[in-house]
Amino acid sequence: MRDQLHTDPKDVTITQALSALGDPLRLRIVALLDANGEMPCGDIYRALGITKTAASHHFKVLRGAGLVWRDHHGVKQSARLRRAEFDEAFPGLLDAVLRKARGEAGSRSEV
Repeated sequence: MRDQLHTDPKDVTITQALSALGDPLRLRIVALLDANGEMPCGDIYRALGITKTAASHHFKVLRGAGLVWRDHHGVKQSARLRRAEFDEAFPGLLDAVLRKARGEAGSRSEV
């Protein structure tokens, strides 16, 4: 059965991938998940200082770009980066984007 919420990274265009990674908040979500692994969504909202409502749109875009998988655990949700699957579809892209973003953030500690 095909998952309606999560897009397979192999079905994502480079334009979709770059668009998802091009937003500063989405890039911060990706960097946070890359650094910490799977996290409860509430922890992500608090770490980034965003509301659940604000995060909802960004998670939808990240799922649509094949970057993030969200799991439901009763009433709680968690998110994880689909690193291996995304890297298979776009070799080196995520590493390059995260390396550049971390370098640009420098002392600003944005990513």
